[in-house]
Amino acid sequence: MATVEFCFPIPAVLESERVKLVTFDLAVHAKLLAAASSDARDYDFFPIGPFKDDEECIASLQKLLQDTNGITMFAVYDKTKEEGAFAGLTGYVGNRTHVTSNAIGILLKYALDLDSLGLRRVTWQASTANAASIKAAERMGFRKEGVLRWRKVWPESKSRGANGTPVRKGDPREDALGRDTVVLSICWDDWEGGVRAHVEKTMVRTE
Repeated sequence: MATVEFCFPIPAVLESERVKLVTFDLAVHAKLLAAASSDARDYDFFPIGPFKDDEECIASLQKLLQDTNGITMFAVYDKTKEEGAFAGLTGYVGNRTHVTSNAIGILLKYALDLDSLGLRRVTWQASTANAASIKAAERMGFRKEGVLRWRKVWPESKSRGANGTPVRKGDPREDALGRDTVVLSICWDDWEGGVRAHVEKTMVRTE
């Protein structure tokens, strides 16, 4: 079962010289994700996980895709490794490596280039507590716009990623904290004004 329908046409494969993105397929990639992400900390800033088995991983991802509007995911493969090793999902793995910069760059070029989708704006959203995600976005040329306070109800099982502020007494979900969300963006004029060239350089960087 592939991801739910997305609002824009998405090719089955998007790739650079070093990274390949494949449209996420629950039946194929959920098991690979569960096997590759055994550390519970990998899911601190993700609204689902960790998973006790493949079945829970598949069910959780399926619900996330069905319940969240405007989302699509890609499986990431590292073409520099033998047989293109599975590296995880875009945005949640491979931090501070060529995998992250290439995965982000591939999606930015597809979204903003006129010969692809030609969008005017792309946003990046992250928990205010997720400094690594915010830095990754800024390294790729995203500009911070502001903070959406109490943007999400955070799962009761997670404290990291939340804003740390207790909810008021009598709240119907008193045990669930909230997440504040940082919004960053790249707009078409940023893209054509130098960000695209910066992204290209970042994608080929080896350090």
